[in-house]
Amino acid sequence: MLIASALLVAGAALGREHLDSRNLIPAFARRYRIGCSHCHVAAPKLNAVGEAFRLNGYRFPEGQPQPRGEPAIPLGEEPWKDLWPNAVWPGELPASLPLALRIQSDVEIARDESGRTGLNFRFPHEVYLLAGGGLGDHLGAFLEAEWTRENGPALLQAKVKLQRLLPWRGGRLLNLWIGLQNLYLFTFADRQIDRAARQAFLWQRFRPSEVPLPGVSPEARPASAFRLGLTEPAIELNGLIAPRLYYGLGLGQGAGAATADNNQHKDVYFKLRYKAGGLGLDGSLPSARSVPGAKGPPSEHSLVVEGFGYFGSEPTAAGAESRHRHVGLNARLIRGPWDIGLGYVWGRDDDPWGAGAGALDRASLFGKGEYLLYPWLIASFKGEWFSFLVPSASSPDRIRFTETHLMPGLVVLIRQNVRLVAEADLYPSYQHPARSFAPGGVWVRLDLAF
Repeated sequence: MLIASALLVAGAALGREHLDSRNLIPAFARRYRIGCSHCHVAAPKLNAVGEAFRLNGYRFPEGQPQPRGEPAIPLGEEPWKDLWPNAVWPGELPASLPLALRIQSDVEIARDESGRTGLNFRFPHEVYLLAGGGLGDHLGAFLEAEWTRENGPALLQAKVKLQRLLPWRGGRLLNLWIGLQNLYLFTFADRQIDRAARQAFLWQRFRPSEVPLPGVSPEARPASAFRLGLTEPAIELNGLIAPRLYYGLGLGQGAGAATADNNQHKDVYFKLRYKAGGLGLDGSLPSARSVPGAKGPPSEHSLVVEGFGYFGSEPTAAGAESRHRHVGLNARLIRGPWDIGLGYVWGRDDDPWGAGAGALDRASLFGKGEYLLYPWLIASFKGEWFSFLVPSASSPDRIRFTETHLMPGLVVLIRQNVRLVAEADLYPSYQHPARSFAPGGVWVRLDLAF
């Protein structure tokens, strides 16, 4: 989301992109001839400048100093704008091919499905192909594909951003994003914009299909593989109502990881974000000292509040539809080297097992704290209390399962585009109807992008 703690302090020194998010990538550093720290705190975590760049269709906002990069290749002449609609509106292409690669290699000490602890070398764990750029004043594009040894190639994002559709009502009021995309329901702790360490929260990974119905065969699970952290085909309208107030309204396909829709329903979602203090969401500057590179160490002092709602439907194994809904709210304080936030997410599937078995509820109270020890060293701690409530085939009462998840970590920037992450995955308490042991462990990741 907007810079993490130190973050803007790192924004001038450290920079990064959204390596995990793939919205700011090394291709942009080549295009604008700037270091990753201009837009990143520690990949893939964005600072405030990087977030304004992302929201502006991969172009630096007018209020920001414009880096001197390689000139784009014009697709037409400037006077054509005055001749429209009797001429094609001019656009542009990046002068160099806007491609980047990201390689993640992991050392894992964790339990397998049999409960045994082992040491695994995942070399590589994932390889990403990233591409993106602005194609003129009002057009941007982004692509993210991954390859893993277990699953082979997969397309994660391929989207087009049509920016400033109502220029006479304020340039940033209305944008249209179309394609396979991350919905960014929360930017706080999102894997692609605001996660410095490796592990995600449970609410971002939870699938109804993981939960069997207690008292019935373990195979009696919901058919829905939907989860909030997935990318999905969507059409989204978004924009800035004011420099510090952002909204988004979208129509998504849902369907879990399936490539085609699995029912006759489209999902709808909304998101709102307000930022007090610091750099505006449009890149506007509250003071000269907030400009990366200005005299003296830049700093970000801000409070961000955001919320979302997601409403959809998924088919059950019995053929009926089970409606689901999710809502969430979080608050985040960024002050100097500190980045601290707390959030809550609640969700319900009305009848995911089908045949009137009952509802599946889940709730998460989660938070994180990050501290910039040095421009190249970040201490991270994430924690979550996650609970889900399921019906029982042998009792009229529903059964509650709870999990406490702790994730201490350390992020080391070997270079601006090379990071080393060490993070523990701990479960002080763990209850699950399908597993008798907690899946925790320790991870060390080498993450490189170029």
